[in-house]
Amino acid sequence: MRQSSAVLVKFSTLLYKRFRGASLALYRRNVPLSILNVVLYPTYLFQFVAAHHRLPIRPTRLFNDFLFQVKSGAELESSLRRRVTDKEYSKLYTEARLGAGITTPTTCVLRTEDEVERYRPRVFPCVIKPTNSSGRVIIARSENEYTAALPRIKNWFHEDYFLFDLEKNYATLERKVIFEEYVDDSFSLEGSVHCLRGEPRLVSLIDRYTKARQTFDIDGTPLGVSLYYPLQEFEPASWEFLPGLLSRSRILSAEFTYIRVDFFTDTKRVLYGELTNLPAGGIGRFYPADGEEVFSKVFFRPVR
Repeated sequence: MRQSSAVLVKFSTLLYKRFRGASLALYRRNVPLSILNVVLYPTYLFQFVAAHHRLPIRPTRLFNDFLFQVKSGAELESSLRRRVTDKEYSKLYTEARLGAGITTPTTCVLRTEDEVERYRPRVFPCVIKPTNSSGRVIIARSENEYTAALPRIKNWFHEDYFLFDLEKNYATLERKVIFEEYVDDSFSLEGSVHCLRGEPRLVSLIDRYTKARQTFDIDGTPLGVSLYYPLQEFEPASWEFLPGLLSRSRILSAEFTYIRVDFFTDTKRVLYGELTNLPAGGIGRFYPADGEEVFSKVFFRPVR
């Protein structure tokens, strides 16, 4: 059984690489998305099998199977999904629904390499990200650190994040750089709310200092699981922030089948960050080994 599984993974990995190459070639030729989708679907399918050693046939029972349906369907092509993928417009979307001053403060948005070359942050530390990408972030704690990071920042204008994981919501997004104030260290927790059809289902928390991480149900009960990074169990000192967080997450997630609402908190105040369409690109591993079953049971549990 183990040998046949290894053969399946090897075969799926090979097919994934070939279909991925074909997808990239078509994308670079600017073919219509209707044609590109024909090749993208098997690309996503074989990527999923290589990562999870199974077919994504349980979208109402397992979280990653559900995300596969979101990733491979037409939903990520919508103007709304693309809008909230852009880090500048995502924060504007959040503030339009929750009010001004509720997101991590934006200092400026620069649209060319020349603007980046001329710009100098007035306050350090500052946070710098490309608006059209994921996982790219620089925390500059001094002008010297900022100057040293300039080549990397300017190179972001030459990156198309779609080429990395073929997530359709990133395709052809405008390339910009957003500067944000560093979130005060008193906000010792960062986290995310996983929402299904306008209802918060789970809350994940990370201690910004120890990097301990844990997932909870919406009553604050620890589940003993973590997505993408190994589990390090802990609990917040207080859940005072939870009712307001859940209420606002319902507002932000109302228009989506699935969205993850990212935030910072000091257990009282909450600052909202990005809206995430596909955690870990839809192929994230859970910790421990049975973590996806535990996570999914709560995620799909009927709303009380």
